[in-house]
Amino acid sequence: MKILLIHSQDVEVVKNKEATSNPQEFSEKFIKMEGLILVCFVSVEDQDTYDTNLIAKQGADEIEAAILQINGFPEKLREKNEEIREYNKKIEKGEIKGKQRKVLELIKNRDKYRVDKVLIYPWAHLSKFLSKDQNVVEVCPKIAENLEERGIEAKFSPFGWYKSFKIDCLGHEMAEMYRDVKLAIKPEEYVKNSIFKIITTSGKELNVEFDENNEVLLPKETKDQDFHMFLKSELGSRKVDKAIEPVHIKIMKEFELVDFDPNTDAGNLRWYTKGVIMKNLIKNFIEDRLIDYGAILIDTPIMYTVKKKKLTAQTARFPARSYWLESGKDRYLLRYASDFLLFDLFSQMNLKPQYLPLRVYEYEQYDFRREQEGELSGLRRLRGFIMPDLHTLCRDIKSSIEEFIKQYDLIKDLEKDLGIKSYVIFRVTRKFYAENKDWIINLIKTEKYPALLELWEERYYYYILKFERNVLSNQNKSATLATNQIDVESSLEHMIDNDGVKREKYNISFIDTDGQVKYPIILHNSPTGAVERILWGLIESAIRNKDKLVPGFKTWLSPIQVRIITVSDEQNEYAEKLLNIINGEEFRADFDDREETVGKKIRQSEIEWIPYTVIIGKKEQQNQTISIRKRLIGEPFGPKKQTSEQINNVKFDKLLEMLEEDTRNFPNYKLPIPFRRISTRIYFRH
Repeated sequence: MKILLIHSQDVEVVKNKEATSNPQEFSEKFIKMEGLILVCFVSVEDQDTYDTNLIAKQGADEIEAAILQINGFPEKLREKNEEIREYNKKIEKGEIKGKQRKVLELIKNRDKYRVDKVLIYPWAHLSKFLSKDQNVVEVCPKIAENLEERGIEAKFSPFGWYKSFKIDCLGHEMAEMYRDVKLAIKPEEYVKNSIFKIITTSGKELNVEFDENNEVLLPKETKDQDFHMFLKSELGSRKVDKAIEPVHIKIMKEFELVDFDPNTDAGNLRWYTKGVIMKNLIKNFIEDRLIDYGAILIDTPIMYTVKKKKLTAQTARFPARSYWLESGKDRYLLRYASDFLLFDLFSQMNLKPQYLPLRVYEYEQYDFRREQEGELSGLRRLRGFIMPDLHTLCRDIKSSIEEFIKQYDLIKDLEKDLGIKSYVIFRVTRKFYAENKDWIINLIKTEKYPALLELWEERYYYYILKFERNVLSNQNKSATLATNQIDVESSLEHMIDNDGVKREKYNISFIDTDGQVKYPIILHNSPTGAVERILWGLIESAIRNKDKLVPGFKTWLSPIQVRIITVSDEQNEYAEKLLNIINGEEFRADFDDREETVGKKIRQSEIEWIPYTVIIGKKEQQNQTISIRKRLIGEPFGPKKQTSEQINNVKFDKLLEMLEEDTRNFPNYKLPIPFRRISTRIYFRH
């Protein structure tokens, strides 16, 4: 809905002639309103008529807020002038330097800043995407009715008529305003009634305790200080200090993995060659594992209209996050999850009991969420991102729990192989937890660290249980990577929302072996979280623990796996031979062929977190051997803060064996030729 608001002295509207074949019934020939009138020109758009009561309430909310702005403007100006006078006094006293500021004056007399009445006027010219539903005529009367119920005198102008009107815009600071109102179905917030508990790895259930300053206390049963920081982040302030740049941003730029692009919307990134290698390795890694797990693959469009009511209902859950595109006479939404078109596809399928559990995986190369400017944070929170997404249709609650337990292990193994330390959260309704406590606690018993449990009074969205694996940043802030949810709502034909309204759902059904039509339970599983956030978690964790553990990426994921260094140019031919063999075996190796000392070359390899540094000197050349520095990635430092294990004068095959061991069951990816020598490497940043 689009609303243009004009504050007018008096209003006259004359009804002339029918403009449509079915104009709104309206007995009055003209409307005359005297006084200070807020005229609200309203365009009702395609999604709005999904629920005219809801959009009318939202429209009335915006109009009431505009009235309060007009009424309160003189007082706001007075407060601003008080600040100006105080500032000017400090200048006069010499307390501060600067020029005195001019006191502001109202454009109109103070008594003009009020609204006596409101006129709601249907106005098609604010939008190209008007609703064609018959119930569009209900919206303006319902907005007026909403306002009347709030004690605001309001009328509406009839829909479907040619009319002439007279308004006299007052021309003050707030006399002209515009509002873009997105249909928003907001679930009731039961979260504020949540109870938090801690489940230890022995299965003990503890209440969360706070000190006199309302700071979370670390349970005696755990000594892990990082877990304490995780609790503080989840149960205290989630705000990140914007004055401190997250450490991963410096690393991602210096390593030339990924960067910001000034030519696009903030929160959309450019990927450099080494970052693309990591991104594609992660893609292939997850996809291979999920195929082995039993998932089928699908790819849905990244934009779609929301003319179907079931798509509108889902979209309206997150109105502020939407990116809209215009094309001809239609507008399209850029997806922020695969659910919409995937679930619509499910609803069109002839599902059979033998398909279940049906595991469907989509690697969403493009997802878009219009996050607020202040929420954007490097790789942690973006507007454009890549989301691996697995949805599973299960026969019933019992089978969905069995599947959830299997997927719990799947997620755990994926994060282990990525090299990420995470903490577990279960968010669940009290009723479901009471009935399923044993298996939830048994899962937590398999963890190294305690878990956080959040108990909801009742379900406030489509799921009865939400599981998360969260990572702690260098700034002690927690963010979710993997997640899984048990969805008991989306497959239904209809459901009663929290506001008591019957709403259309996706109607995903199958005929069971007993001949009954049934609606599957759906698991929403992002098995690793967004690819960008994986990279965020890896870098933030590495820097967070850099004084205890050697930072780096696992060998299979490192963009450069092997760095070859020669002591002198005499060994270059031997180095080139090994370089070609290693890359021919589809490992990623480069050769530092610069005119630098061995010490500087080794130092550069350390800075870049290269897993294997091969050193070739005169002795190695003569013996046709190599010396290897194996980086102790993710392990405690060696004696004297050593980051590597030294393996001297070994056969070249030893290196291939070590690489094979590190990368077995992981995807391969070739290193582009210009990156195989430092002298020819492409640098994207100055």
